[in-house]
Amino acid sequence: MQAGRLDRRCAFERRDETPDEYGNASSGNWVALATLWGDLRFERGRERVEAGRMESALGAVLTIRSSVTARGITPADRVTIDGAVYAIRTIAETPRSGTIEMTIERGVAP
Repeated sequence: MQAGRLDRRCAFERRDETPDEYGNASSGNWVALATLWGDLRFERGRERVEAGRMESALGAVLTIRSSVTARGITPADRVTIDGAVYAIRTIAETPRSGTIEMTIERGVAP
């Protein structure tokens, strides 16, 4: 991967799990995990029927360089790119190229 293609700042966030008054873990606010450079390629927008109504979701493939930090990212996290929040759907490491590809989606709950 050429460095020039990694031209988007990607802010990865993770839910802060805080214990409630009973000691059970509960989801809190999103906290910063890492900011990495990535290459964003959009798929076509699509309409789908979900829960009896039409929803619009925009999918994309995000490629980042593989690193210890990048390998710690999970589908439970989310990424913000150019002010838009994306849910991470899948993560696949490609060792030969030293990158990680993520399928991400905007317009759905992370």
